[in-house]
Amino acid sequence: MYTIESYKQLFWAKSGNFTRGRDPLGIQNSSIAVYSTLLPGMTNLTLRLRYYGFYLWLLDKYHQLPESDGFKQNHMGQYTFIRRAELILAYLMKNKFPNEQSVIGSNFAESKIRQEKEIGYYDIQLGADKTKTTVKGSVYWDYTSGALGQYYAGSLINMGLINIKENFFERTEEKGKELSEAYGASISQNCSQLLLKRINEGKLYSNDFEILKDIALNQNLVNTPEGDFYIKMLLNSDGEKSKTALDYVSEQRKESIQLFLGIIQKSKERKIWENMPQYSYHLCVSSKKEEVSEATYGWYYYYLNEITHHSLETVFWGLLVEMEFGNYSLQQFLKEITEKVIQNFKLKNIVLKDYIEQLNVQPSSISDNLDNISDAVKKKFSIDGICYGITTLLHLFKDNIPNSKDISDYAVNHFLNTKNGNVIDVFERYVRNNKELEFKEFVKKVIHTILNEHIAVAYKKMGDGEKNLLKFLIEDNYLVHIETMEPNFTSPRLKTLFNFTRDLDLVNEEQKLTVVGETILEHLNNVEV
Repeated sequence: MYTIESYKQLFWAKSGNFTRGRDPLGIQNSSIAVYSTLLPGMTNLTLRLRYYGFYLWLLDKYHQLPESDGFKQNHMGQYTFIRRAELILAYLMKNKFPNEQSVIGSNFAESKIRQEKEIGYYDIQLGADKTKTTVKGSVYWDYTSGALGQYYAGSLINMGLINIKENFFERTEEKGKELSEAYGASISQNCSQLLLKRINEGKLYSNDFEILKDIALNQNLVNTPEGDFYIKMLLNSDGEKSKTALDYVSEQRKESIQLFLGIIQKSKERKIWENMPQYSYHLCVSSKKEEVSEATYGWYYYYLNEITHHSLETVFWGLLVEMEFGNYSLQQFLKEITEKVIQNFKLKNIVLKDYIEQLNVQPSSISDNLDNISDAVKKKFSIDGICYGITTLLHLFKDNIPNSKDISDYAVNHFLNTKNGNVIDVFERYVRNNKELEFKEFVKKVIHTILNEHIAVAYKKMGDGEKNLLKFLIEDNYLVHIETMEPNFTSPRLKTLFNFTRDLDLVNEEQKLTVVGETILEHLNNVEV
């Protein structure tokens, strides 16, 4: 059997540089676009809210430096200033609050804990400064402009807090200035002066931590100007960039927070917030669009896209497993896999539309199908997986036919209808256009379409040929297996939202609403959205 390694030796051109990727059918972008619309200003990598204020305060202090200062000579000097501050914060958190999560540079800081005992201080300059000769992995963060540039800048720009001008980061005059001042009010003058001194010196001492703890990510921000700013920021409108096709500014982040807190309030189950998309789906399948908030409908649309993608990826996974253990021409493969699937369905001559009509629509159908998919993948029952993937797709289609106009209207209004993989397009191409086909021909067409989609997407993503994303090849009309990839889900920023609510003390360690959280939810529920 051929393997990735053997391909590297067989081909005269180096096309064996295969990479995994997470989206073999190129359809997940529609899910990503939806949750980006629902929670603007957050990403799956901006997990701690107080970094927002930390960076704004740093940029203010940087621009207050005299023009003759070494850090002011070029944008690389600014990056060094920021990088040193990020590493100092990492050492502080690792020493004072070692159990806190999502701290930038924490692994590096942990590996250097003994350094201070050996030489008497933490070498911030050595651990933070990035030059042309810096060896990859020898500093806390390899990206030149630090985690600010790699992770947080996009969110800060989205929130109207910073701009980038000639490679320099600059705070905005209104919101940026307000947050910088609010953060500055949360830290003592001694803390401010010491942090700037240590950034300049490039050294940090253990006895600094008590003074520097004001900048810790887990400081209590309740009833502080900084905490009040964050709440106002998150509950504000989504900004002019969110303006819809109907020409109104969206407030889906605020509505998502309201939905998030409401779900936590109603349940005693830990991590119930992770089920917010499923909750929205079940609510909207049985409700009219005007009966729910725009964000609730958005999370329904996200989940509908997500499960639709998962069903197609499950079919693709099953096809790859079958390739792995057989030697087929393309036509043999289409014929034999179709026959296996039809035998598994135990169907005779039936038209697709009649099969859909017979499907039993139950609220639990989708979750049951997902459980079946998970079990099939775990046991590597490839044909079962293909059947469950197709069944899930058809259940989704039938369940959501009554909502098709509202679904389309939501997608068009938020400019999501053109995203590759959007559920309206998938339903049209895979189901609606094939309703008159016999079920067997429908299955064959689904299999062929998915194979073609993967090849087209993989070649498109390869671009200049440096990365090969193909999971199988067709050589002389024979299918050659490369790698089997299991179906997966996207991560819709809910972990970030949870972290933010924890940082603001809206949710406690037991994942229940605090008094502050209850108050904010009550306010949101009483305000006409």
